Amino acid sequence: MKTTLIVENHSQFEDFLNINLYTWLGMNCLTAKNAKTAIELLQSGQDKIDFIICRGKMQHESTGESLLAYLNASGSKTPIQIIGEVIFNDYENLSFFNSALDIKPIVQSAAKSLDITAQQMAQHAVPEFFPIPIQHFNLINFSTCNIYDQLPDGQFKVVFQANEELDLIAIRELISIGKQELYVRKQARLSFVNFMNQEIAAKLELKEMHLDEQLLALNMSQQLLHSKIKHLGITQETIDLSKKNMKYMSAAAKTVPSLRKLLKKLLKNKSEYLFKHSQLLMFVSTHLLNNLDWVNEEQVQKLQFMAYWHDIALENSEQAKIHNDIELKQGKFTTEEKKLIKNHAQIAATLISKYPNAPIGVEQLIKQHHGTMNGVGFSEHYSQNISPMAIVFILSENLVDSIIKNEKDFNLEAKISEMRERFSTQRFQKIIDVLETIAK
Repeated sequence: MKTTLIVENHSQFEDFLNINLYTWLGMNCLTAKNAKTAIELLQSGQDKIDFIICRGKMQHESTGESLLAYLNASGSKTPIQIIGEVIFNDYENLSFFNSALDIKPIVQSAAKSLDITAQQMAQHAVPEFFPIPIQHFNLINFSTCNIYDQLPDGQFKVVFQANEELDLIAIRELISIGKQELYVRKQARLSFVNFMNQEIAAKLELKEMHLDEQLLALNMSQQLLHSKIKHLGITQETIDLSKKNMKYMSAAAKTVPSLRKLLKKLLKNKSEYLFKHSQLLMFVSTHLLNNLDWVNEEQVQKLQFMAYWHDIALENSEQAKIHNDIELKQGKFTTEEKKLIKNHAQIAATLISKYPNAPIGVEQLIKQHHGTMNGVGFSEHYSQNISPMAIVFILSENLVDSIIKNEKDFNLEAKISEMRERFSTQRFQKIIDVLETIAK
C-alpha cells in the first residue's frame, strides 16, 4: 500500500482527501497541519512517502513554496499536488488543482504519478466487505447502505441499517475499545463514499472559499439534500441545509455580473444538471424580476425559493431534464420513474407545505411550474389562472433549459424568436420583452 502525505489544516478537506484516496487508490494517508510538520515528517524517514498533496497557502504561510523548496534542496522526486495556487517552479513531478473538491482529476493525476493504470485499478482485488476507517463515520448521521462489523470468528453482522439514523455514541464506544474499521459491501462502497463526500461538502464554511469552490460544494450539497429529503423528509436538518444552500446560491446570482459568466463558471466546474439548472434559474428569474415594475423583494425571495425547491422530489439529472410529454415518452425510464416525473411538482408542493415559514403562496406556484394547476404532468396550453409569477418562472426555465442544452453555441436571438411563437399571449409576451434585455 502506497502512502500519501496530506498537508492541510482544514479537517474537513483532510477527511475528504483521505477517504477518496483510500477508496479509489487504496492509499494509506498521513497528515500534517503545516509545512514545518510535513518537512519534519519527511526528514524523519519514519514512513516512506510516495505522494504529497498540499494546500498552496494556509493562513500566513506559503505551504506549497516551502515544501517545493525542501523537495528541491533534498533532491527528492516525490510527486506533489498543490491545491488552490499555481507556483512557478521547475520541480519535475508537480501538478496544480483549483479545488480539492474536484476529486476525479486529483485521483487520476495521483494514479498517473504513481504509475497506477486504469487496468490495475479495475483489477484491484476488493474484498466482499470493504473496510472504512471508523473515524469517518463521525462525519455522517445516517448511511445509504448497511454498515457491518466483523466479529471475532470472522463473520460480519449489520450494526447500522441503511437509511436509519446512526448512533454516534455507539460509534464512539467502538472507537474507545480499539475498533479501527467498519465495513460496507464492496458493491456499495463507491456510492457510500460519494454520499460521504456530499456530507463533508455540506459542512464546509463556504464564505472562506472562492466562488468556483463554492459552486462545487453547493452542487454536492444539493445532491445530498435530494437524498435526505427522499429518506428523511422535511426535518430541521434538511431545512438548515436548504437554507444554507439557498443563501449562497442567491449570493452567487447577485454577484456574478452576467448570465454568460455564470454559465462559464458552472461549465468549468462540471456541475450536475440539477444544480446547474437551479443556479441558472435563480440568476435569470432574480434578474428578470428586478426589471419588472410590479415586483417587490418578497416576490424575488419567493421565486428564489421556488428555483431551489421545484425539482426537489426528483432523484437525478436525467429526470430533471424532462419538460414535456414527448421527452417523457422518449426517455428510458421505469414506470415508477415516469410516475415520479409526472407528479414531481405536486410532491414538491406537498413537501413545502411542511416547511416552516415557507413563502406564502409558493406551494401553488410550484404546482404551476410546468403549466398545470394541480402539479401533475406538463401543459402546452396555459390557463388564464396561471399566476404572473409562475409565468416568470416558466419563461425563465424555458430559457435556462435551452442554454444548458446548447451551452457552446446558444443563440439568444433565435431562442427569443422561438419563445415569442410558442408563448403567444400578451401576458407572456410582456415578460419576454424584459427577458430579452437581461439574458445577454
